[in-house]
Amino acid sequence: MFYGNFKGPDDRQYLREAIARFRTIFGQVFAGDNVILFQRTLGFRRNKKFMAAFTENAKTRQERSLVLRLNTLAWAGKHALNFEGDFVECGVWRGFSSAVLARYLDFGTVDKTYYLYDTFAGIPAGYDTEKHDSPLFAKAGLYERVVERFRPYPNVRIVRGTVPESFQEACPEKVAFLHLDMNSSKSEIAALDVLFDRIVPGGMIVFDDYGWTAYRRQQLAEDEFMGKRGYRILELPTGQGLLVKRTDG
Repeated sequence: MFYGNFKGPDDRQYLREAIARFRTIFGQVFAGDNVILFQRTLGFRRNKKFMAAFTENAKTRQERSLVLRLNTLAWAGKHALNFEGDFVECGVWRGFSSAVLARYLDFGTVDKTYYLYDTFAGIPAGYDTEKHDSPLFAKAGLYERVVERFRPYPNVRIVRGTVPESFQEACPEKVAFLHLDMNSSKSEIAALDVLFDRIVPGGMIVFDDYGWTAYRRQQLAEDEFMGKRGYRILELPTGQGLLVKRTDG
């Protein structure tokens, strides 16, 4: 847990001892993805279908730390099934989040298309507004592995290219669920410029990086975009942002 913050054996031992002390004082403790929770039911862990989808796909320590974030996506995706429109994810990387959601929702049986947009070659020049590009985002063979990962789902469409230009290749007319995770304020606003008016009333938007200090530019840009339309994004303890499209647009 606390991926990226506790690296050495001394740090990990300190964390284990600290959690043990907290449990003595506060009872059940959850720690992961830079979140510590005390005395919470964490009822989503009783959802066997969600936990099976998560466990099946979470292969790395980082992925296993993201269960709270994935619970947000699962909740939003389940809600979005009740509305007309397709699913969209901008910023796919290895396809972990979308794979959990597809498995949880039995997406192969759903009468919708799941559009997954990514360059699969890192953040494009001119779009790395937060200076957080990583060589991992452009790892050789990434696109092919993601294509193989979603082969069981005939209604998942993987679109390789830069957003928003890649929307010209394929883009749904109506959107029930949108997940933005491009690590770039410029890219995400460009996506919203095209997709926001296509989101149906009751549709969901989840902003993956919204509350993280390293991505403050995204929060400021997205607050401005939504403020002009009379919306306020809900900031979650996971670092995500959440918005529900109103019936009046």
